[in-house]
Order: sequence, then C-alpha cells, then structure tokens
Amino acid sequence: MTNLEEKKRRLAQLAAACTDPSETESEASEEELDEYSLQTAAGKLLYESFTDEELLNVVRKTAEQLGHSPAQREVFWVYRCYLKRRFEKWPYALQKAGLSKAAGRGGTSMARMEAERKHHRELLELVRERGIQLGRIPHPKDFQDELGDLAKYYQTWNQVLTAAGIHWEDTVHPIGDLEPEYRAMLEKLLEQARALGRAPLRSEVEEPLRKKLIARCGSWRNTLYQIGLEPVAHITPFSGTVLSNTNKGTKRHRTVLHECYYKVLNLDERAKRELEEVRRLAEKLGRPPKRKEAPEALRKDLQKWCGSWSNTLFQLGLQPEKKKTFQGTKEPRE
Repeated sequence: MTNLEEKKRRLAQLAAACTDPSETESEASEEELDEYSLQTAAGKLLYESFTDEELLNVVRKTAEQLGHSPAQREVFWVYRCYLKRRFEKWPYALQKAGLSKAAGRGGTSMARMEAERKHHRELLELVRERGIQLGRIPHPKDFQDELGDLAKYYQTWNQVLTAAGIHWEDTVHPIGDLEPEYRAMLEKLLEQARALGRAPLRSEVEEPLRKKLIARCGSWRNTLYQIGLEPVAHITPFSGTVLSNTNKGTKRHRTVLHECYYKVLNLDERAKRELEEVRRLAEKLGRPPKRKEAPEALRKDLQKWCGSWSNTLFQLGLQPEKKKTFQGTKEPRE
C-alpha cells in the first residue's frame, strides 16, 4: 500500500468516526489540517490522487446511508472541500454522482431517485423500440406524450438519441424486391442527385415522387440508401430541437447547406487532388486540419465545391475537432 493509499484509508476511517459531519475546516484539529487541507502541500497532493469516481463514490455511499441526497453539512469536511474543488459547486457534484440536487432531509429520497432512474431507463427503451417500429430515426413528434418527461433529463433531441444508442446506420436496409415502377422513380432521383452534385433535399424533390418512395422504402434515408446515397445531414443533428413542454420539440429543420454534411458527387480532378493535399496535411498533423492551417487558395477552392470546411473534411471521412462543451444532460446515473 502506497503512502497516499494509506492516507486515503485513514481519511475514510476519520470520516466514519466523525459524529458531527457539519464540522467545518476552521473547526478541524491542527493535525487534520496539516494532513488534509487544500491549503497545505500534503493536502493538495492527497486531493490530486483522488479520481473523480472515488470522490463521487463518497457522495453515493453517504446518500445510501442517509437515504437521500446529502447536503454539504452531511459530508465530512475534507471530502466536502475536495468535492467542491473538483466539481466547483455542490449541486454539480450531486448531479455527477447521479443524485438529485434537492439535498438534505427534505430533499429527494433514495427510493424516489431509484424510481426516477427506472423511469428514465424505460423512456430510453421506448425511444429505441419506437425507432425499430418506425424503421427510421424517431422524431420528437413521435413522442408527444413523453416529451415533458424527456425534457427533465435532456435539453435537445440529439442528446436523447445519443443516450438511447440510436444510430443512423441502424435504420437502413436494401430492398431486393422493388417493383419496376419504384426502380424508375429511384433512377429519376439519382439523375437529380447527379445534376445537383449531392443527394437532394426532400424539399427539392417533387412531392408525389417523394411521398411514394418514402411510403415504399420506409424513410427518406432508406430511399437514398437504395441508390447508394445518404441524405444531407446537419453537422449536429437535432441539436437545435429543444425539448420543453411549451414548444413540444417542433422547431423546424433548417436546410442551410453550410451547416450540413453531404457527399459531393461531381468533383473534378483538380478538386480531388486538392482533397488529397488536405488528407496528407491531416496525416502530417495527426488530426483534421483547421481551416487556417490549409493554404488559403486551396481552402477557398474546396469550400466552393463542398460548401464549408467541415464538409470538405467530411469528404475524407474526417471531422473538425470540437470544443468541449457542457452537454446539459440531466441523465440519472445507472
């Protein structure tokens, strides 16, 4: 056992023996302060040796003992200080631990939290099952009765789909017994795609043709799949579809191509060579290049062809590096 592991063991024993966890750092003994306070070198070293999960498990164990989400005063002062340093605010620590932010004796009980976790699992299972039944990616409009509950855990529909483990590729399949009438329709659709240089948007296809193909193939995505294409896709699908009880998730899709990924079908030889230059640059950098890292003339030329730098990288199977952002999910811990 290392020195730090021994210190963690002693700290756990000290916390277990404490009869008044509401004690503050200012009330601690000199020995405790020297050993555990974040104001000392020894305390900082011990704090840094804790993983997030180790600290969160302290909160979870305390919650199990108390039968509710612990308030700050119900957690031993050393752990309390470490948790607040690591997660900034007490509610953030509780949320990360999968506990209710309604803490203290008047807060959410463990039984209530378990019931909420069960309900959350059932909601995600419903989303998965509905997707299978529909044969396509489910939309918020397919869950009018459940949107209010889903909004308790997620901010956008994209977060719901991610949590439910729904993937676009799971919704397509070849249709081997298509009638000649539909094969002719698909050929017409393919001709339109070649003329556009990309898969057509649904709104760009004649309504009677579009409706017949979707009815036969099950979805627009599966329609395009029959001719080897994928639909124009938002860079972050459904990220703008906010869940709330008021808008019912009905925000309309925007069809702004520079915000989308799509395969460009009619690249000329020069554009293909320029894409290879970008590929070599990515290999040299060990990551997708940022716009300003590519030669200006090459970048502008490819953006004319592809609509955006993100879609330029998409042609090579690359995606721009994303900034880390808080996803806003309130998903209970399983």
